[in-house]
Amino acid sequence: MSYQQRDDNVPGKIYLMRAIGYGGIIPGVLIGRYKIGLSRSPENRLDQLLSAQPCCDIEIVYTVYVERMADVEAELHSVFKNSNVKLAKSREWFNLNPLQVQQCIYLMNRYERSHRPVISTKAIAGGLIALLGVGMLIGQSFQPEPTNKVKIEKSVKQR
Repeated sequence: MSYQQRDDNVPGKIYLMRAIGYGGIIPGVLIGRYKIGLSRSPENRLDQLLSAQPCCDIEIVYTVYVERMADVEAELHSVFKNSNVKLAKSREWFNLNPLQVQQCIYLMNRYERSHRPVISTKAIAGGLIALLGVGMLIGQSFQPEPTNKVKIEKSVKQR
């Protein structure tokens, strides 16, 4: 099996994860330890991190779907470079205060790409026509049956 280089300049997710109860003057209160990273599946990435038996629990705080994962991640890392924690195997962990966390979420939202499917006008028109047809069928089923009120009135007058 040959090695395939990973292409991170494709659509995917940027995530913000938090190490629970780690870092800061009062651990986890004033300054928290956060990981800013990229993945096509942040949940699987979290499982990978947890299976490496970290010294603390980790949770996903926020994720956004972006057009170019690597570019957005590099920009976020650049913005928070002064808060970077120099670890032996990772450069994605940062000591962030609550304002920096909100700033990170704000910046992530700027790059979010809506990945809702584009619906064609033909599909919308077809759906509306189908809805109209169903509405007409339902409407007809609720119409009362015509009564013979006129016949009854005539027979009453004749007596």
